[in-house]
Amino acid sequence: MDTHPEWNDLKVFLAVARLGTISDAGEKLGIEHSTVSRRIDRLEATLRVVLFDRRRSGYSLTDAGHALIPHAEKMESALLAAVEESLDIADFIKGNVRVGTPEAFGIHVLAPGVAQLRQKHPGLRIELMAQPQFPSLVTREVEILVTLDPPEMGRYKVAKLAQIDYFLYCSPDYKKGRPPIRELADVAQHDFLDYIHDGSVSERYRVLEELVPQPHRCFTSNSVLAQRSAAAAGLGLVLLTPYVANTKSGDLISVFPDKPLITRSLWIAAPEDLLRIKRYQFVWRFIREQVESQPELFHPPA
Repeated sequence: MDTHPEWNDLKVFLAVARLGTISDAGEKLGIEHSTVSRRIDRLEATLRVVLFDRRRSGYSLTDAGHALIPHAEKMESALLAAVEESLDIADFIKGNVRVGTPEAFGIHVLAPGVAQLRQKHPGLRIELMAQPQFPSLVTREVEILVTLDPPEMGRYKVAKLAQIDYFLYCSPDYKKGRPPIRELADVAQHDFLDYIHDGSVSERYRVLEELVPQPHRCFTSNSVLAQRSAAAAGLGLVLLTPYVANTKSGDLISVFPDKPLITRSLWIAAPEDLLRIKRYQFVWRFIREQVESQPELFHPPA
C-alpha cells in the first residue's frame, strides 16, 4: 500500500475539518458527498489512523486529525504560493479570502469598503463571517480573524487593530421618561439590554457587569444590532461602541457623551503561512486601512 497520501485527499480532509460535515465539504469542493466520504476513508487507510469522530451532528477531529492539520495546511499554502509565482501575478489579486469579525464590526466597518475593493480587484472575493462567537483560525473556519480574543499559541501573526471604547446609550424618550442619570451610580436603578451569556457569544462581550455588578436586564440577545434596535425603541440602557450606536440617526443619545465607560482592544490575526500569499497580505492591509481611515467610528469627536 502507498503510504504517501494524495493531495486531493488532503484537500478534502481540510474541507471537512473546516466545515464539519461531508455535505458542506462536498458543496464547497464541487463533488458528491459520497466522494468526500470515500476520500476520507482512503486517507485514513493510507495513514492508518482515524482522523474524524463521526457523529450524526457532523465530523469532529480526533487527536490524530488535529496533528495532521498543520502539515496539510503547509502543503496547501505552498501550493497556492507556487501557483501565484508561476502565473507571475504580482499585480493581480485573485481568489477567496474568508474573514471572521465581530458582528457589528463586519457590518458597519468592513462591509462598506468591499465595493471599492472589488473595483480595484474584481478577481478578489471576500467571504465575511460577522457573528458574535469568534470563528476558529485553528481549523481555518476563517483565514483572517478580527477579534477581542487573539490566539496566544500557534504560528499566527497577531497585531493590535484598534482600541474600542464603549459608551452608554438610550433613546431620547427613555431619558425623558425615566429617573435622571446625573452620575454613574444612578444607572443601577435602570433597565439594561445585554448579550445572552449562555456560551452562544464570546465571554469577551461580558462587559456590562464591569459597569454594574448586578444589572437588571430587561432584554438579552446574541445580536448587538438587536440590542441597539431595542434601545432605540425606548426599552432601556445599552453599552455600545460608536460604530454600532451611530448617534447621527437621532434615535440614540449618549448618556455620558465624553466618558467611555469600558475599553477593549481589537486584534487582527492570521496564520503566518497564509500571509506569504498575496491575496491574504492584501486583505490584511485592507482591514487595517479601513480602521485607520475611520477613527470617528471608534472614538467620536468631543
